[in-house]
Amino acid sequence: MPDTKGVGLPSRTLEVVFCYSHKDETLRDELEKHFSILNRSGIVSAWHDRRISGGTEWDPDIDEHLRKADIILLLVSADFIASDYCYDKEMKLAIERHERGEARVIPIILRDCDYIGAPFGKLQGFPKDMKPVKSWPSQDEALKDVAIGIRRVAEELRRTPPKAPPARERVGRLGSSAPSEVRTRRHPPTAFAGLAAKWRPNPSKLLLEGPHIEISISTTRPEFEEGRSIGLEYRDLRVHALIDTGASLTVINPQIASTCKLLQTDWNRITTVGGMAGRYPAYAAAISFPESDLPSFDVIRVVACPIIEQRYFSCLIGRDILRRWFMTYDGPNGEIEIQAR
Repeated sequence: MPDTKGVGLPSRTLEVVFCYSHKDETLRDELEKHFSILNRSGIVSAWHDRRISGGTEWDPDIDEHLRKADIILLLVSADFIASDYCYDKEMKLAIERHERGEARVIPIILRDCDYIGAPFGKLQGFPKDMKPVKSWPSQDEALKDVAIGIRRVAEELRRTPPKAPPARERVGRLGSSAPSEVRTRRHPPTAFAGLAAKWRPNPSKLLLEGPHIEISISTTRPEFEEGRSIGLEYRDLRVHALIDTGASLTVINPQIASTCKLLQTDWNRITTVGGMAGRYPAYAAAISFPESDLPSFDVIRVVACPIIEQRYFSCLIGRDILRRWFMTYDGPNGEIEIQAR
């Protein structure tokens, strides 16, 4: 993040989603075992529909994971092709994201079948020479070949920032005709001058966690209204944010953008003091401060990058917000006071 001190940028963990017929669940389980080293190394995080918790609507959950996945594996068999849900819904969405450059779709041929003419037929898949896993003398050898191939793809993607999705017309409603010109919009400062938030955390806790504040992140009002009109559900998310005077922009963990369904507006180049650099997606978000009188930000540009995962925070409040505040940080007495300008 620009001017951010003390925060590194490790290579991001890629989400891998399995699309498969439940009749191939045993093979999927075996393939996932061969992924274990990739999961343990933090290279990928594998997901499939058996991870859906009880009481959760499975269709929206699958759709959400397919829309945010970095790598989508199509576990191909005659049962996969015969499944209307796998072929017409999951695969269609996967191919659309692949063609937009938002995800990498890889067919994994599990069992021998005729897939000539299928949309994924033009894509390079695994195992080697697209020989079905069940046709190898050793199934473990075939799955190892698949895992090695996925590792190579993941390492390639981790070195290359994902392609930006096409600019959408509705971005302009956020106050600009160009995505890169999204501006922070907040309540008139005169209406809130003098409003303040003051709290006294435990001094030892304050020293351990640093100066932080609880914030609520959500999609912007125009996005919320449009989404609700077509039946989309949005949620706000409360997180702990570290107040970082070294960061020029507010930075969030990528999972927050996905959970809140924030609208991507453009890209931002992030550079740390140590010289690590990368290009990461920027989003339009609404930020408020629960249980305080501090004014909210109706539209603010936030950058999502895989900051070092901390136990106490998943967001950095940068100078784009701090310039609206007078802040007093009394570490020895464990007191923080913020006054709106």
